[in-house]
Amino acid sequence: MNLAKKIGYAAGGILLLTAAFFSGRHAGAASKTPGGAEDPLITLSYLESRLTERGGYTTVYLKKGETLTGSAGTGIVLLGGSATAAGSAIVDLTDGSLTAKDTSMFLYHSYIVPEGKSGCKALSSCTLLVSGEYVLQ
Repeated sequence: MNLAKKIGYAAGGILLLTAAFFSGRHAGAASKTPGGAEDPLITLSYLESRLTERGGYTTVYLKKGETLTGSAGTGIVLLGGSATAAGSAIVDLTDGSLTAKDTSMFLYHSYIVPEGKSGCKALSSCTLLVSGEYVLQ
């Protein structure tokens, strides 16, 4: 292939990419500002209301040192504060792993109690979303 053809193909490619860029820009592909009116963030209150309305979750507030013990199948989501797994291990559905007793729970992860006498213990005041049967101690 001669040099003139190579330069022609390169120039054509550059022209095509430039046209595609300006067409996308004109169409508004880059106009949305993250967190702006066109692309809003989800607030915690919205998340809580949607989960409590549709998922059968209840908002539970624990004081430092309190323990929530669930029955088999109880779901727990830690929304605020810090807590550890209590009793035997609980299942972290978000990571697909087992959270052993006295291991820290992650914010916004979904946990499930595999057997009775498991749950979580508050290391500080914390907010949980809980679905299923539970007892506070």
